[in-house]
Amino acid sequence: MKNPTLRRVLVVTTVVGATLGGGIAVAAWTSSGSGAANAKAGTAAAPTTGTVAAAAFTSGLLYPGGPAGDAKILVNNPNPYPVKVSTIVANGTPAGSGGTGTCTTTGVSWTAQSPNAPVAAGGSATLTLAGAVSMSTASDDGCQGALFAIPVTVTVVSG
Repeated sequence: MKNPTLRRVLVVTTVVGATLGGGIAVAAWTSSGSGAANAKAGTAAAPTTGTVAAAAFTSGLLYPGGPAGDAKILVNNPNPYPVKVSTIVANGTPAGSGGTGTCTTTGVSWTAQSPNAPVAAGGSATLTLAGAVSMSTASDDGCQGALFAIPVTVTVVSG
């Protein structure tokens, strides 16, 4: 090939052909649609409470007509996610045991609590609630030294 113009035409034709052919080779059809993906939520399990030993109470003790005292509660979280204790409210009559005698009239009352205390996933936490309980002057003499079980409802929120 001695003709430079013919050579240029062949080179340009080859380059253009390769470019167009390559463009066609990478072209593809695209399409999209819409619909829904699915997921399912678990179900929250209710927290439970446990007993705190009498020996754990060293301050904030109750006496008739005295200032509000401390309450302790063990909160168990059976959920696979952490929770916060949002409220603790009374839901029954307190009962005393282990006192110096009969403790039928406890005189013990509960003040609703909002501790916002965290409890780990699958874990438990003992909460000390300062000023949560008080004892009236109507308390039986046999309630001295008693440990009081106060029925409560514990509400938790995820987080």
